Amino acid sequence: MSSPAIPRSVIEQDLRGLADRLGPARSPELSERVVRLVLSRVGGQVAEDLAAFAGRDAAAHGDQRYIYSGYLSFRSVMAHRLAHAVGTLRLPGVPADLLTAQARRISEEARLATGVEIHPGAAIGRRFVVDHGSGTVIGEDCEIGDDCYFLQNIVLGARDIVARSDGSVRPRRHPRIGSRVQIGGDVCVFGPVCVGDDCVIDPGARITTDVPAGARVRVVSTTQISLTERAPVVHGVAVVAGCLVITGCRLHGTVPVVLDGNRTPCASLTVVGASDTEMHCRPAGDWPARPSALGLLSRGQLVCYVRPVAEVLNRCRDDAGRPQATSCG
Repeated sequence: MSSPAIPRSVIEQDLRGLADRLGPARSPELSERVVRLVLSRVGGQVAEDLAAFAGRDAAAHGDQRYIYSGYLSFRSVMAHRLAHAVGTLRLPGVPADLLTAQARRISEEARLATGVEIHPGAAIGRRFVVDHGSGTVIGEDCEIGDDCYFLQNIVLGARDIVARSDGSVRPRRHPRIGSRVQIGGDVCVFGPVCVGDDCVIDPGARITTDVPAGARVRVVSTTQISLTERAPVVHGVAVVAGCLVITGCRLHGTVPVVLDGNRTPCASLTVVGASDTEMHCRPAGDWPARPSALGLLSRGQLVCYVRPVAEVLNRCRDDAGRPQATSCG
């Protein structure tokens, strides 16, 4: 059973306590003016976040008071609402760097208290829920839509370290996340990629390319092998119209092979189309009776392998009309 909603006056009183950390301004009147403007922007957002949390977290049993008094992950979102409002506020006579510095101060204190780091510049839509949250980092350029639900140890970060000290326009570094997106624990999304509306990202995923709206990202186990060159990464394997489709990054120039249980190549694949992020291939020659894994070779060396379910590899063989399978050990 749902508990009564937390009164708006209680939320604003707590936000005022955080806002009092703005530090000295030019006059007490100026400080109060800033606080009033910020509270007018933030109070309603926090009330919506709280109601969404109570409705979506099964462990809370719909109890807003339980969440409000006990969930540090909710407090991290509350602090971000305040920090973002302060950091983006612009008032005549108030130095912008004073407001951005104080916004950062609120954000840093929240990180220490909650284990969740959200940059004040991140733009987050309505009814945002961070459940558990510990280890989550959301970067400055991130844009997140409405009704998103995040779990713990999620990183929305940059692909590279970019410094622009010459005053030139800096490219966007961080992801854009659509509305109604659910992201499981231990997920990293790197770079200026876009994750479309209504996506579900399963735990453990590493995303460096765009994800279309409505998609579900599932993890395929990979082993990374140290090289002097950057190794390819496989994000997924599927059969489409008789072709085995491999998606990932840095795939161009690699040779796909089927591996046996000892990770030894025992069947080859013919590449019918390839780019840096996608490879289409078909079986070539005899196909093993017990395919164990799919590998990528570079200069004759195994640089990456994945273990899709056996049905995926066998379906590719069957769809392509391969002859009777042979044993490969």
